Amino acid sequence: MRWDQWRRQIGLGLTTVISCILLTTVSNAQTSPIEVNVLRQGEEITLNGEQLPISWRQWEANGTTHLGITDTAAQQWLGLELLSSNNPQVQPVWWFGGENRSAYRLTAQHLQGNRYLDLTPILNETTEQLSVLDNQLEITTTPAEIQNIRLGKQSWGQRIVIDLDRPLLWQVKEGQEQANFELPAFTASRISQQFSPNPKATEEKADHSLLVVKPKGNQTQLQVNLPDTFHLRVSTLTKPARLVIDLRPDDLQAKQIHWAEGIHWRQDYLSLTDATFAVTWLELEPQVANLNFTPIWTNPQQMQGIARLTKTGKANDVWIAINGGFFNRDTQLPLGAIKREGEWYSSPILNRGAIAWDNQGQMIMDRLRYEETLRTDTGQTFALQALNSGYVQSGIARYTPAWGVTYTPLTDQETVVVVENSRVERLVTGNLSQEQRIPIPSNGYVLTIRKQPELASAFKIGTALQLEGQNFPGYFERYPNIMAAGPLLIKNGQVVLDAEGENFSSAFINQKAHRSAIALNRQGKILLVAIGDGIGRKGPTLAEETALLKRLGAVEALNLDGGSSTSLYLGGELINRSPATSARIHNGIGIYRND
Repeated sequence: MRWDQWRRQIGLGLTTVISCILLTTVSNAQTSPIEVNVLRQGEEITLNGEQLPISWRQWEANGTTHLGITDTAAQQWLGLELLSSNNPQVQPVWWFGGENRSAYRLTAQHLQGNRYLDLTPILNETTEQLSVLDNQLEITTTPAEIQNIRLGKQSWGQRIVIDLDRPLLWQVKEGQEQANFELPAFTASRISQQFSPNPKATEEKADHSLLVVKPKGNQTQLQVNLPDTFHLRVSTLTKPARLVIDLRPDDLQAKQIHWAEGIHWRQDYLSLTDATFAVTWLELEPQVANLNFTPIWTNPQQMQGIARLTKTGKANDVWIAINGGFFNRDTQLPLGAIKREGEWYSSPILNRGAIAWDNQGQMIMDRLRYEETLRTDTGQTFALQALNSGYVQSGIARYTPAWGVTYTPLTDQETVVVVENSRVERLVTGNLSQEQRIPIPSNGYVLTIRKQPELASAFKIGTALQLEGQNFPGYFERYPNIMAAGPLLIKNGQVVLDAEGENFSSAFINQKAHRSAIALNRQGKILLVAIGDGIGRKGPTLAEETALLKRLGAVEALNLDGGSSTSLYLGGELINRSPATSARIHNGIGIYRND
């Protein structure tokens, strides 16, 4: 069904057609609270036959019907550039627009944890067919024609200009060394031959041309090879329509977006004495935005598992998230403190930095230890090595149902003690397989003895056990939620960085890498910060990260897991990097609105 027919018709049956979308500009968008009725919704869009994980909603407000997708998805998947804005209900978008850089002012609406932009003005210019099938929005756009491709060297890098006969929507998947564009456009043979793949290229020896053009009927794929330390900056121009692809070390575009009341999204380059770094951060006012914080992880049923933050964020229905503590990438188990609503899911290790908070908005950061002592009815006392942790040492560790339904030995030659109702029920001994699963009783726990088999004699069947646990410093006891990573960077406005004291290696301390951090400023605002590469170099060291956080006004700050784990999530997408370059992680800090 063509766009003009789709606007007028209500379809039923196997393919249900959305009805009655009014094509309106939104220069007069409402800023006061309005009653919103969600008519249809889904979590996937098919664009010209390609399935994309994009959340969409059709809603009615003030007698007007809107069709929109999340703002971050519009930027990530459709090539729309979100511009700075100070009104959460109106989002300026640059897309083949005029010289004032605010050609479209789209209605923005917060629905079910995301911010949706009404795309009907843009769909009106591009769409040939629109329908809904099983809650999947299907969009077919009118193909464009690539009329010319020009390459040029600039002082900052290289530029590729694609001349088009009309505006189009496009997708780009940017990896570490290559980016692939999908354009709904025909390409003349003279152009595709000029940028055709190297016939001598093989799987072992890739084609290292700057640009390769691969026509596929009314679709064209552009393969752009990225030089080291260079990234993409993509923009559009009009009259005539042009897609401009810049390869440059300073790809980040400065912006400030008032995303919701009490939530500000910012990104810019921040300079130190010797380097300038790309920084993306969220500034949160929890009381204004009515926000709650919670530890999140990949698998709600157990503590083993890793996934990209986009998947974990969506699974936990949070608005905002940042990657959290460290983990073992091989075993996919946590290496540090995770406590939620008073229950330890993983205990602290190595006296590392942690953040703790309650449900009334109080938050602290400090170095944290947790010690458990086990006493038997025969008078023997044991200091436990860890609680629900992937950090393995010689001694006794404890695992509760918070760890999962079962416990699997993490080392060879473990002795497992099964405890129910504070009494030893049985011992599992012998050469235990690391694939063996031992049930953790719902009314107890299991103890595992590593590298000290002689300790098993203290745990005869029927032995009564008593546990005591204590936090250091003790004031952590007041906080039901804890997430640890480290090192602690800033405390009471002073730099307290001591990575060696928190048992980090010298390689980690001196590494130049992407960094994640959570911080507080003097006004009580919470900063979620993702720091990327510097211009012409890799990311910051821990000392440079600390200096950047001081520039942002931090008076308390904790380093989180970094490198490829550095992920900042807002409204369903990562906002600090291409999803293809992000690693799978174990846990994070999730934030949702307390409606």
